[in-house]
Amino acid sequence: MPRVLFRVTYLIPDGKRSEYLSLVGKLRKHYASNGIDYAVYEDKGKHNHFQEVYVYPSMEAYEASDDPSTLTDVSETIDAVYAMASKVEYDVAKEVT
Repeated sequence: MPRVLFRVTYLIPDGKRSEYLSLVGKLRKHYASNGIDYAVYEDKGKHNHFQEVYVYPSMEAYEASDDPSTLTDVSETIDAVYAMASKVEYDVAKEVT
């Protein structure tokens, strides 16, 4: 079963960096406990340009990730991240097998 890569890129304002990094810590804990590989990267040479990278074990797991019942404990955290982010872009890719 091919895995799914979901990537979100965005810019966080300088004054919000420490708050953002704190929120990312909460997201790491949530996704680690749910079997989803999750990481955040900062673009080299682009201060405060971040990429969230999610790897889902299947297309079904990716599609189920939007179910509000699976996000109840982090929905406010996710909302806070995207409220401070600008220039948000998403992309989805399916693993080639």
